[in-house]
Amino acid sequence: MQRQAKSKIPVLLYQYEGTERNIGFTLSPLYMNEDVREIRQEDMLFIYDEDFKHIRPAINRVFPLTDPRSGEELEAFDPCWDNPIVKKVWAVVLSELEQVKVAEPELRVFLDSLTVWIRNVLESADGIEITGNL
Repeated sequence: MQRQAKSKIPVLLYQYEGTERNIGFTLSPLYMNEDVREIRQEDMLFIYDEDFKHIRPAINRVFPLTDPRSGEELEAFDPCWDNPIVKKVWAVVLSELEQVKVAEPELRVFLDSLTVWIRNVLESADGIEITGNL
């Protein structure tokens, strides 16, 4: 019997060069009706904390937010827990990420890769949830 390859969460890298399984953030599609779709690991994206610092200012500026599932107010981005962000809020984040002025072409490639991933996910999802492991 042939062994099937274990699925992994794709990693988006900019500067991080450390060991795997370090501190960072997993972005995954957010579906308001969770029965609709199974979220597979390959549908997620992991960004190491060292690289996430280039995205975090845009994320921080959209808080406080209301959790779309519980209605609870989320005062600030929580690096240790789930941060569900709905599609219309991502439009603000995307706009800001696209306008970031960068000195290094590699950072622009990193940010552009992320915005393409986000746009692709938002074609079918209600938002994107960011879960930190700090």
